[in-house]
Amino acid sequence: MNRQLIASALIAASAFVAAVPSFAEGLAEYNQRADVVSQYSRAEVKTQAVAAARHAADVDTNSQVLPAVKSAITRQEVRQAAAAANRAGLLPHGEL
Repeated sequence: MNRQLIASALIAASAFVAAVPSFAEGLAEYNQRADVVSQYSRAEVKTQAVAAARHAADVDTNSQVLPAVKSAITRQEVRQAAAAANRAGLLPHGEL
């Protein structure tokens, strides 16, 4: 029985080694892509990126995203309120 196990393992290993090149060839087909030629120079792309970064904070009127809202309270006030709520037992914890 031990010889049969070794023989079947050798056959499986040789079949795998024989199949590896065909797998690699199949992967090579999917990884091919055409060279991309840009219509813009590096300087033009850089100026467009800088302009986009400047206007990133602007909210588009057609956008569903809400604009950033400035808070009326400071971080310290939020921390104090959270600590007071924790001491009063108002913050849930653990499993429901």
